[in-house]
Amino acid sequence: MAARSKSQEALGIRLADMLSRLNNGETLDITTLPDDYGISLRTAQRDISRLLPLLSTTGKRYYRLDQNKHGYLSQDEIQRFCRFASISELFPEADRRFFHEKLTQSITVKGFQYEDISSKRQEFDLITQAIAERRLILFDYTKVSGSDSKSYTIAPYRLVNKNGIWYLIGLDNGKQKTYCFTQVQNLHIQPETFEPDETLLQQITETDSIYHGNHISEIIVKVSPAAAGYFTRRALLPNQETVRRLEDGTLLLASKNINPQEILPIVQYWIPHLSIVSPAELQEKLKQQLAGYLEE
Repeated sequence: MAARSKSQEALGIRLADMLSRLNNGETLDITTLPDDYGISLRTAQRDISRLLPLLSTTGKRYYRLDQNKHGYLSQDEIQRFCRFASISELFPEADRRFFHEKLTQSITVKGFQYEDISSKRQEFDLITQAIAERRLILFDYTKVSGSDSKSYTIAPYRLVNKNGIWYLIGLDNGKQKTYCFTQVQNLHIQPETFEPDETLLQQITETDSIYHGNHISEIIVKVSPAAAGYFTRRALLPNQETVRRLEDGTLLLASKNINPQEILPIVQYWIPHLSIVSPAELQEKLKQQLAGYLEE
């Protein structure tokens, strides 16, 4: 890939500033952008077109961040998006389309880092098409921990990226299921259509969780003073909320409406700095898992 020119650097900086303003709740007036940034109206229109996947409009001149994304983007994510947008013309059209599709309603990105799925581009496109057309899909699926393949016919709802891994969320005979995308094979779109459950769609959009069943209303996690800074700078737990900070610097955090399977691996990764305060049985379950591992 060619090196970025000075004009591309300036464009990236300009887009990052615009997106930061939008992320802070500001509405941009396209007629004032030329004065704000010393550019022509035509250039301002091109800038806005690069940000359109994230925007909603009011009339022909006012733009604001989609309310589902307002306040959601971190500064790192803003910079990453704008770096790509400023050099997108250097990419093949298929790669540009693949990137922008991640910002549509059929794909939810919980942060912008994602695993390399270039070898499964066809399956990704087929699922995206099926979601948009509200059609069932048929595929073979092998669990990560297993070797036996099983066929499923589901109503696909979203492709979600969580901690760098892509997941497919859908309904299997009315039951909410989550599948590891890279384990999906022999995928086919079916002629049958389905009517999406709007409540489930809202849950997927508004929560960090990738599991939408068997939820616990609240899990309280204690974070040691040594690790507290990592969790205050950025939410590392799903649906993270701060309960309080103790005098010694210990942090009490709450994860609400969450499946335990999304909390246990994180706590285990951060041992000895994290422990589960409530429900107590989850902490006990974690201890049993660790004891079993050490005995092997």
